[in-house]
Amino acid sequence: MPAGADVTSAAPKTDGIPTWADMDEAARTEYWAALALRHCRGLGARSCARLLRAFGSAYQALQARQHWSDAGLNRRQAAEMSTGSWRVTARTEWDQARRLNAGILLWTSPCYPQRLRELSDAPVLLYCRGDLSLLHSPAFAIVGSRRATNQGLAVAAYMARCLAACGIAVVSGMAQGIDRVAHEAALARVGRSIGVLGTGIDQIYPRSGEKLFHAMAERGLLLSEFPPGAPPLAEHFPIRNRIISGLALGVLVVEAASRSGSLITARLALEQNRDVYAVPGPALDSHCLGCQELVRQGARPVFSAEDVLRDLAEQLRPFGISEASLPEAEKALSLPVPTTREEQAEQPKVSGQCLR
Repeated sequence: MPAGADVTSAAPKTDGIPTWADMDEAARTEYWAALALRHCRGLGARSCARLLRAFGSAYQALQARQHWSDAGLNRRQAAEMSTGSWRVTARTEWDQARRLNAGILLWTSPCYPQRLRELSDAPVLLYCRGDLSLLHSPAFAIVGSRRATNQGLAVAAYMARCLAACGIAVVSGMAQGIDRVAHEAALARVGRSIGVLGTGIDQIYPRSGEKLFHAMAERGLLLSEFPPGAPPLAEHFPIRNRIISGLALGVLVVEAASRSGSLITARLALEQNRDVYAVPGPALDSHCLGCQELVRQGARPVFSAEDVLRDLAEQLRPFGISEASLPEAEKALSLPVPTTREEQAEQPKVSGQCLR
């Protein structure tokens, strides 16, 4: 898989969250401790999250290694930390962050989103570019096929546009297809959009998404838990999916084949006690078989944005959002026109409608 473009100095700083250069001594100490946890062999995301909850910070967790059993860890894990074997790779990430024009969101920051804190495998830290206030907005994830039909793209854009017009931040994964049109449609509305990357925060992937990447950094929010410079490895994307679903009140799958990666996000959402929705699409349409299987397994079928607003009414009420918040002008469904020759060439043929 080709590496993305490096944008180390191209994007603006993140409002309210310090870059490495802006950190004070206490913040840098906590960042170094967070890197120690991330790079220690034998410590996965769940173990790190248990330590953060038990001791309140990465630094305090390191100071209390002899008490890690209180957090459910074993002596081998504490002993591995004491060897310092993590220092080489942690130092590499530290040095990369020093040159990075992006915010570093630590577990100890009041800006760290509560919905992520609740996850059993919450990330130790996040790199970010854009408007951190979006992390405290109600959020809803829209995911689906990278090779979506024209109708599927229209449905994703319609759902994102309607929900964002009500003040809901639309979360997705910055991929081609459904993700891209969801981000683009939401970014132009008041709720805007959050993109969760499967690469380092300084990498543009896919390369065709460069314009969207910069628009998200300027007007939305980009997040990554991967080190700066991390390439788009296949194993990164299932890992980032838990953050997409974790940030959201619910996850909508628009067009997914029977083995689509979007189904991973749906499964994670269920494990995180999030609501899962799917656009069923027409019978026997191979582009929609994954969505139809989700409905069989209990996902809520969606036929309009109002379906989501009604279903999430109790969770949206504290934000002053309801079905009545949806502007009449946003309700029309229109087919998007591919904007590049690559998109035109990749556009699958489709018969029938996926939203009816």
